[in-house]
Amino acid sequence: MNGERQKKAGNGGRDQITVSLPAELVETLREFCRDKKIPPDLVVERALLEYFREGDMSH
Repeated sequence: MNGERQKKAGNGGRDQITVSLPAELVETLREFCRDKKIPPDLVVERALLEYFREGDMSH
């Protein structure tokens, strides 16, 4: 990649990663997304943006 961000066709320049979450959290995420009719990746993306914006990395 030579320091450049690799862009994949058809996904708006997003990179895909796989994460492991506790089963209880996954179920909560699924229920929330079903109720709000939004995709889980959007919820995770927004949560991470907010997490990093806060800058609290003390834990």
